[in-house]
Amino acid sequence: PAKCKVKIFTLNGILVREFTKDDDGITYLEWDLKNHARIPISSGMYIVHVDVPDVGEVILKWFGALRPVDLDSF
Repeated sequence: PAKCKVKIFTLNGILVREFTKDDDGITYLEWDLKNHARIPISSGMYIVHVDVPDVGEVILKWFGALRPVDLDSF
C-alpha cells in the first residue's frame, strides 16, 4: 500500500519497532532486525501488526527472525 503503519511486538506485547510508510513508489519496508534503540533483536517469534488507513489492518500471528551471524568474531 502507499501508506501504512507497521508495528512489531514480542509475544508478550512489548513494542520492538515501528515503521510508517508514506511513499507511493515503494511497495515494501526493510527491517534491519534491530529494535527502536538499534540493538539487534534475539531470534524468536514476533507479532507484526500492519495498519492501512481507509483499508483495514492485518495481524501476522508469528514471524520468525534470525539474528545475522558475525563471522568476523571467529
